[in-house]
Amino acid sequence: MFARSGLLRSEPATNRYLATANKKMKQYQNSINSLTKKFNLNDCVGVPIHTVDRTNTNAKYLPCLIVEKIEKDKNVMCKLAYQYGKLENTVTIEHFVDLKSACLEELKQLVIVYVKDITMIEACKLYVCGSTNGRTCDCKGKCPCKKAGVFCSTKCRSKRGPCKNMGE
Repeated sequence: MFARSGLLRSEPATNRYLATANKKMKQYQNSINSLTKKFNLNDCVGVPIHTVDRTNTNAKYLPCLIVEKIEKDKNVMCKLAYQYGKLENTVTIEHFVDLKSACLEELKQLVIVYVKDITMIEACKLYVCGSTNGRTCDCKGKCPCKKAGVFCSTKCRSKRGPCKNMGE
């Protein structure tokens, strides 16, 4: 008898829980649909930079352009381009921050055909390192900063020791 009454009491609670979960999922899908309509091709958006790839004083968002929208199973993914390359991986639209009013001039004039593919981590590293100091790298040969034409910093050189310019 106890098990039967417990079963009867739990059914309404389960139904309420499922109804609430379905309602939340519909709200989430509606918000994603509104974001999909809000962002178009060649819009400037910000993608969050993970705390591992930046310091507390660096920017929190990587400014990018939307170059392609891919819709797959009711999910909208976007291919993005950054000043130093096109991001290899796609990003879901719910991670975007609107930067249309604060878009960089270099990003607006970017010709997507001529940029190479880079990973999100590389793009974040180039963005963070490029805004660190005003001196060019004095490293020889294998330095990725020098090859990319950006300034070197302590953030990009953790394994190889300090750059010769950084000690001055």
